[in-house]
Amino acid sequence: MAKQSTLEKIRVVLIMISVLCLIIAVIFLRQFVTTDEETSMDEPAYKGEVQHRVLLLSSYNSQYYTFDPQIEGLRESFDPNGIEFDVMFMDAKKHGSAKDTETFHDYFINRVDIKNDYDGVMLGDDEAVKFAMKYKEELFDDIPLVFFGVNNMTLAQMAVERYGMYGFFENDYLIDTIDLSIQLMPDRKKYYGIHDSSPAGLADMVLYNRMKKKYQGYEFNEINVATVPFEDLPEILQSIPKDSVLIYMTCFTDSSKIVHSTNEMTNIITNNTKVPIMRNFSSGYSDGVLGSIGMDFVFQCKSAATVMTNILTDNPVSGERLVVETPHYAEFDYSEIKEFGIDETLLPEDVVVFNHPLTFFDMYGKIFPTMGLIFLSMVFLLMGVYVTVLIGNETNNELKKSRDDLEKSKDRLKYQAEHDEFLDILNRRSAVEYLRNNLTIKNIYSILMIDIDNFKDVNETYGHQLADEILKYLSGNLESIAKEREWMIARYGGDEFLLMVPKEQIDENSETIDEIMDIFRTPIPVGDETIILSCSIGISVSDGVTLPDQHIMNAEIAMYEAKQRGRNKAFKYADELKKKVREENKIKAKILDAFDNNGFYMVYQPQVDAATKKVSGFEALVRMKAEGLYPNVFIPILETSGWIGRLGRLTTELVIKQLATWRKEGYELHPVSINFSSNQIGDTSYADFIKDLLSRYNISGEFIEIEITEGLFLERTEQAERLFDQLKELGIKLLMDDFGTGYSSLGYLTYIPVDYVKLDKSLVDSYLVDGKDSFIKDVIQLVHDIDKRVIVEGVEEKWQYERLKLFKADIIQGFYFSKPLSPSEAILFDAGDK
Repeated sequence: MAKQSTLEKIRVVLIMISVLCLIIAVIFLRQFVTTDEETSMDEPAYKGEVQHRVLLLSSYNSQYYTFDPQIEGLRESFDPNGIEFDVMFMDAKKHGSAKDTETFHDYFINRVDIKNDYDGVMLGDDEAVKFAMKYKEELFDDIPLVFFGVNNMTLAQMAVERYGMYGFFENDYLIDTIDLSIQLMPDRKKYYGIHDSSPAGLADMVLYNRMKKKYQGYEFNEINVATVPFEDLPEILQSIPKDSVLIYMTCFTDSSKIVHSTNEMTNIITNNTKVPIMRNFSSGYSDGVLGSIGMDFVFQCKSAATVMTNILTDNPVSGERLVVETPHYAEFDYSEIKEFGIDETLLPEDVVVFNHPLTFFDMYGKIFPTMGLIFLSMVFLLMGVYVTVLIGNETNNELKKSRDDLEKSKDRLKYQAEHDEFLDILNRRSAVEYLRNNLTIKNIYSILMIDIDNFKDVNETYGHQLADEILKYLSGNLESIAKEREWMIARYGGDEFLLMVPKEQIDENSETIDEIMDIFRTPIPVGDETIILSCSIGISVSDGVTLPDQHIMNAEIAMYEAKQRGRNKAFKYADELKKKVREENKIKAKILDAFDNNGFYMVYQPQVDAATKKVSGFEALVRMKAEGLYPNVFIPILETSGWIGRLGRLTTELVIKQLATWRKEGYELHPVSINFSSNQIGDTSYADFIKDLLSRYNISGEFIEIEITEGLFLERTEQAERLFDQLKELGIKLLMDDFGTGYSSLGYLTYIPVDYVKLDKSLVDSYLVDGKDSFIKDVIQLVHDIDKRVIVEGVEEKWQYERLKLFKADIIQGFYFSKPLSPSEAILFDAGDK
């Protein structure tokens, strides 16, 4: 004992030293880790109503290389201030004639009510400014105008001085680009400048030609893409001497007046030259160009948006009305630097280098002290573990016993997952899987779907307890025949049984059907009374074509047909059931009409915190306005018709729109869960759809929860896992729906990305009874042990709620608290009186 006590003390000391080293390592690590708060935007995201609307009139189109950084800059200033903006493109690169301008003017007048729709106008690049100046009095009188990206100084000054605009001039860094090229590559004396005949291209060429006087020992040549056949351009580029430098200027319009994109021209140039390429504008990524010097478009556009924001919010505008200088930076491609032997020490200090390989010290140098402390922590921890091993021999024996018990529990859980706990026969999921794995279209067999007629009346008349005993009695008799004749038997639903009879093709008049009928027709004595039941049987026989899954569906259709024909009989699936298909087609027509004419609506069933009785959220349930069409009718048809994805998007938008309405009405928001069918997994852009809706209605992802059946989690397909990751990135929580109806293994819950586990009503009904409720308690505890929360649905009685509360269930959902409610009723629901 003394030795064990000493070892215990040593273990405590070792662990304390390990923890101390780890704490010091964390302190070191905090010096190099930037928190989310520190790296977040300076301005918080605006979550209120839109304050102002602004129109961006862009000279070109969305494919122009400056458009994306311009939009990024505008958003950085507008979004935090509640300012939204629309974009209208002039596409002046392709349509730049005077007639085109007049046509755009007419289009603008017809589409835009500038004074009523917008509070200000942003002008992007020269053509937009010219347009605004030309039609200032007609279209833009008494509305603030701010421009950016204008590289004609005379135009910029005129816009500011004569037309009262604010603006930002776009400098051309061609001279800086050539100066840097000569500094980096002094041995290359031949320069080729490629440009077009656009105003910007000719302006670049003027600056380019000035360099001839500055560098008289160099040869400056030009390639004008507007004067040579476009199909000859690759050959011309290939003829450039290898000891030259190519200066890539504005060159997007060819000799046929066709305007090419930046990417297209860049690819043509880089693919047909073997010389270093320098350009006077930045791209933001590696594209085969050695280097460039360009203006920071994001910074300039953010500054321009800030000016507009100050004007609209009546805040003073600091600085000059025309800002001439904007920060710029250099970009270089490391692979090109190495290919052409550029001395990196000659590059500008603030250069951005793409594809630069990280050295070992770059990656790990700063964390060496931290790693050393962590290593020491691990050493002391391992020493503590070793000491623990020395005093834990008996513990190992206990662990071995626990492991054996766990294996037994695992086998028991697997058996319970495959079998109906109440009747001790296969459950629906296992039966379907068995048929898929053991039958082919070549086998001869019959599928029987059996449903007890009017069994609901027995429940209501004699109570659930007696009804359950009768169900168990009938199941036992049916199972006895099944075992004797090697049939497969399963519980398909509440009072439905599924039989597979091998090597026989049964019809309505066979002896087998009579035997099954007799089981259910045999009088059952209950005290002084006798209960006489009957059943309806649907039959589908193998035909060498149809798969087992379809035979199950056919047998179910035939069973319903037997019920419709008076019950207490069997019916074999045949062509007569085409009428059923026609009825389904009528329902499909109503479904399509509902899609087109607002025929769906949502109800919301409250989810109540078990401990506080406060509403913690809602489950959104879809309904149809068409009379008589309930979810159990139209949902299966949507699934089989491939329309479930469309309904999924519709219900998602209805829910997010309702959240926005509640918020507008001043109510506190709670998370709302939306059901997601496994058949929606083919909707690969569903996450982007939700993201757009959340942005459009300004709703946080924390208020949306997605309910997904466990089968989709278990499949673990790449598509499903990508969807889960995308939803998580949006802040959306995932719920596992219907836990308890399928495989329901607690083991896989440790690795799937689910936040809530939703216990199915069937699990509550089967186990939340005396003698079995410890299973429910254990399931809840095990879910909590893996840091997930439990929602229990189908709670209809007060005693069920109280027992689940005792078992530490987190959230309760069911008719005990409330049925599904309309939006106006749901948001006002209070469970405190229950």
